[in-house]
Amino acid sequence: MREHFYQDIEFAHHGQRVLVACNMVTSLDGKVTADGNQPASLGSAFDRRTMGVIRSHFDAVLAGGNTIRLHPYYLGVPSALESVRTEKGLASQPLTVLLTRSGNLDPASPLFEKAPRTPIIITSTAGAKNLPQPIQEQARVEIMDNPDPQSIIALLQETYQVRRLLVEGGPSVNYQFMQAKLLDELFLTLHPSLIGKRTDLGLSAGDKVLEQAKDIKLLTVHQQEDEIFLRYRITW
Repeated sequence: MREHFYQDIEFAHHGQRVLVACNMVTSLDGKVTADGNQPASLGSAFDRRTMGVIRSHFDAVLAGGNTIRLHPYYLGVPSALESVRTEKGLASQPLTVLLTRSGNLDPASPLFEKAPRTPIIITSTAGAKNLPQPIQEQARVEIMDNPDPQSIIALLQETYQVRRLLVEGGPSVNYQFMQAKLLDELFLTLHPSLIGKRTDLGLSAGDKVLEQAKDIKLLTVHQQEDEIFLRYRITW
């Protein structure tokens, strides 16, 4: 894979704390969904390639159940990036971490049938009971009845040795990490589209206005045709 502007990037040192980043694509009017479809419906082929490059820097990639139900694929990298990861001392593929309260997942989806590593499902007691038996055999299930970002990160760090975690939505999941002041970086693609529909979602969605970060620093700006790729560092 030829050089990409995110291929060699450095992250701020966080000591023993897990670094958390988020990667999303939005329309120019701030929507991450188009008529109810999740982010993969917005970005270009280059943006999808960029998603893989960003993932190549992380130990694990996390998404919520709604995102996975609409796009039920392993949150990994193309085979061309596996050697890039191993050269950095990472596993050839990142872990896929899935948050679902309901356990309403399809065992026939590529996420489970073609997973290069055993996915991790974080769910409630009721959700675990609702998981189809094939999924229970194909995934590692972690039960947390009241999961919060801090406890999720602690679990991933202590049990799975995750040092860098990439969050890929949906909006409610993004909001939870922002509200907990645990989001350190944001990779944001601006796609040249206008959605407009009132019911389509923005980057984050929660019940309260977020407390403002102490500093949000724009690190890099890149343009590929009509898309803009922004990287921010957030200090709470």
